[in-house]
Amino acid sequence: MPFIKIDDHELEVEKGITLLEAAKLIGIEIPHYCYHPALKIVASCRMCLVRVQGMPKLVPSCSTTVYSLPPEKKIDGKYDMVVWTQDQEVKDAQESMMEFLLLNHPVDCPECDQAGECFLQDYSYKYGKGYSRFDFEKRVPPRKDLGPQVLLIATRCILCSRCVRFTQEITGTNELIVKQRGYKSEIDTFPGVSLDNKLSLNTVDICPVGALVSKDFLHKPRNWRYEKVKTICPGCSVGCNVQVEYITDSNEIGRIKPVYNPAVNQWWMCDDGRLFYHEYEKNERLQQPQIRTGKDTKVVNWQEAFQFTLENLRKFKPEEIAVVGNGFATNEENYLLQQIFSEGFKVNNIGVCDRFIQEQDVIYLQFTIKGEKLPNWQGAVDILGSKLPFSKILKKIEKGEIKALYFLGGDPRFKLEEEELKILSKLEFLVVQDIKNSSMSQLAKAILPGAGAYEKEGTFTNYQGRVQRIRPVIMPPGSARSDFEILRELAQLLGISLPLKPRSIFAQISARLAEYQGMDYHVLAGGGRQRAETVTGGKKAEVLD
Repeated sequence: MPFIKIDDHELEVEKGITLLEAAKLIGIEIPHYCYHPALKIVASCRMCLVRVQGMPKLVPSCSTTVYSLPPEKKIDGKYDMVVWTQDQEVKDAQESMMEFLLLNHPVDCPECDQAGECFLQDYSYKYGKGYSRFDFEKRVPPRKDLGPQVLLIATRCILCSRCVRFTQEITGTNELIVKQRGYKSEIDTFPGVSLDNKLSLNTVDICPVGALVSKDFLHKPRNWRYEKVKTICPGCSVGCNVQVEYITDSNEIGRIKPVYNPAVNQWWMCDDGRLFYHEYEKNERLQQPQIRTGKDTKVVNWQEAFQFTLENLRKFKPEEIAVVGNGFATNEENYLLQQIFSEGFKVNNIGVCDRFIQEQDVIYLQFTIKGEKLPNWQGAVDILGSKLPFSKILKKIEKGEIKALYFLGGDPRFKLEEEELKILSKLEFLVVQDIKNSSMSQLAKAILPGAGAYEKEGTFTNYQGRVQRIRPVIMPPGSARSDFEILRELAQLLGISLPLKPRSIFAQISARLAEYQGMDYHVLAGGGRQRAETVTGGKKAEVLD
């Protein structure tokens, strides 16, 4: 391996690594705009210039790779390269580039949505002159509506071309171009084309200067007002790693951004997943436990709701009761559900809800959006099995074989057809544990308000079989509880001895399920772990017809 020196630091690195990435390994920041590790290198912004001993001029560190020298040519007898990132020649170049990039840039930081997380703002302070010698009229290109989700404020653009390369190399949709030349160059879409691919908001993430703006985040509170939690996107079975930003006082989510995970989503996520939190806002959330006696429902406390539920379920024979888990429930919640009814009621009719949105996969050059619009289908099938889906349970209800049903929901877009609702109306007792008031909950004798995917803790298993941790971001509304808390309380009332925390339940899962053996709940927080059966070539869960 080449032995190099960067400033006063000596290190061994892989041959072919760029100087910029090598500097990162030892905590040295080299400023850059056009470079992104997922995109082809263009070395156009010239902010990352460094001095390399033996080279006649400054070189861009993003495109200059580490090489080996023969023993007789090594510098000071041992170095393959000697690099300076902070000497005066480099600093002068950085100041000049910052002055050039800021020639036409408006001084609008107080109203810019990127303020506080803007590399132009940060680098101007760290590497700029602090003044401008440009006394001429500034060029003011117009704002542009690039597509349904993205707005371009062209006066802020520094033409790093990250967004253009993203549509060329990651999506392959090629909507964006740099039009005109020289001083008149600007970002635009091809004539008659809209930036409407399902990954479009990633261009906002990779824009270093706030020129590309998310319409969803436009004019919201400043980024530093948000608390940040890393969790998993519940929008589909990919399981993208995300950072959810929320305001504690209002208990509201303001923005969701992708978090790098090379095994799942790299640096990206789809627009649907990024905006998925709005799906919960569209619904009338269940906030209080309710029971129905006759035609009317009444709000009760949790203890009354639990007693009412258990007293009525005890009236039925085990073969007359069915239980439905869900791909929006965590592995721990589905496991608890199974244990409660198999041990507490000796029920065998335990299945999984197969009524969720199913679309065709959307495949881009370097990213696939899965058509199964739920986060934990694989995990739900692992825990509950796939032999008795909700569709088969409905047939048993129609025949009169099933008289009582416990349904665990959680899907904000869940909807049943009129014919299916008619079948459910034949039940003598229906318990709905869900997040929203729906046509199904209106048939229920007991309604238990649960928590959404951003409001609870546990694990999801994605379509690849990767098990990952989810974390609570905001609180459930009203008196609603997480599904884990509800099921844990039911288990305690039934006298079933089960651990009190999701991590302890996961320990039972990893001990009892071969696919999960050896997994540690705390280790899963670091990008997740692959489910054993998938690694050994076993069959993954299929979407049921």
